Amino acid sequence: MIITRRILAMVFIIPIILGLIIGTQLIDNSNNDLKEEIQDSCNLRYENNNRYIKEYVIPSKCSAPVAITIDSEGIVWFIENNHSKIASYNPEENSFNEVIISEVYSDIQSWSMIAVDDDIWFTDHRNNFIWRYMKSENIFEHYILPTENAYPVQIINMEDKIIVSEIFGKKIAILDKNKLSSNTSNGINEITPEIDLEVLGGIATDNEGRIWFTMLTWPIEGHLGNYKDGKFTSYKLPEGISSPVGIAIKDNNIWINDHGSSQFVLFNLENNTYTKFVTSASKSDFTTTLPYWNKFDKNGNIWMNIHQSNTIAKFDIANQILIEYDIPTKNFDWGGISNPLQFDIDNQGNIWFTEWTENKIAVLDAQKALEFTIETSTREIHMNKNELKEITLIIEPKDRIMANIKSSGTFTINGLLENVSITFEQIDNEFDTIQEIPILIKTENLEVGIYTIMISVESQEITQSIPIKLIIK
Repeated sequence: MIITRRILAMVFIIPIILGLIIGTQLIDNSNNDLKEEIQDSCNLRYENNNRYIKEYVIPSKCSAPVAITIDSEGIVWFIENNHSKIASYNPEENSFNEVIISEVYSDIQSWSMIAVDDDIWFTDHRNNFIWRYMKSENIFEHYILPTENAYPVQIINMEDKIIVSEIFGKKIAILDKNKLSSNTSNGINEITPEIDLEVLGGIATDNEGRIWFTMLTWPIEGHLGNYKDGKFTSYKLPEGISSPVGIAIKDNNIWINDHGSSQFVLFNLENNTYTKFVTSASKSDFTTTLPYWNKFDKNGNIWMNIHQSNTIAKFDIANQILIEYDIPTKNFDWGGISNPLQFDIDNQGNIWFTEWTENKIAVLDAQKALEFTIETSTREIHMNKNELKEITLIIEPKDRIMANIKSSGTFTINGLLENVSITFEQIDNEFDTIQEIPILIKTENLEVGIYTIMISVESQEITQSIPIKLIIK
């Protein structure tokens, strides 16, 4: 049983940390000019841009960036994991700068960072530290997590506290900014969830001062928990949500990404109900898309990096539409993805993200108008377990476009359809006028329950999906 549980834990962790484990082994072929002889040299990276996303190649080769944040001045910060440096990019000046973090500690690698006032805080899972970079003084301090090999994976700010999620430590570290002392554990208190868990996931806070966190428990179950004033509360997540990571909270709604499937889920605190969603079918070599981290923008939309579909996505909560933006770099040595492992949102609402294997940072222009809009004739369908119904998909192009129609659903963890068929005729040619497409939905001995169908329209650079609630009586 112990071996089995360890294997399970690693199955959950591998998608999370595989990049960093291999990151130290990125090929360095800077002295080899024969491009055709190099299968995947991280030295050979070029900017690939599209209508919505612009990439920037990091000057230091093979830097393996993951953690990223933006400060109040609009400067983009990230950690060069292979070089143990903190780096910044100034969008106005189009310039990079980098600073060595320490002359004493090496192999500094970070999964998460935040900008708080004039400081940059970041995790270091290799040395089991939390680092603080005081920009104006150009000084670094580090604080030692009390639990050995804790593997800090996310860091957030909460008034005068810094909150850290420890994957392997299975604890939440609370750092009191006023009591911290460099190179010690002073001012750090760790709390342990009152549940038998395998690994801890993401963390978030709400307006009532509660710390919320995601968990994987035995046997293969996802859980949600919160903590305040010494009291823990836990909730079991729906079936199929077994590797919850990203968590974001707004207006009594908790959004959770499952990094073991193609699904994300909404938990309504007012009525204790769950609503499952799924991404569109992946364009990469992977059938499971792995939604990762999530954050709200100032307009109330929730953004996420969808790891194995190689997209940055926005779920427009008000209009209930998922918009997935294709990242222009597709590394086919990695299954057609660029490993977008972390992101942040600037003051203008633009999305900055890292591409770990590609030695790049990139920005998504969230203000740029979409090339088409979509709608359906209904957002909710009631059906029997064996029935046929028709709805209409409306596509309104802003320019002349070529588009494909796709479908997915919460019937399986990777969004594939099961006990239901969705049929339609594809649009074979480019078009610039409104299209109304009949969509036939046929249930085939589908069990009683509530499901979500995603009807998607995919162009070359974006995919838009409308969730339709399917209620089987």
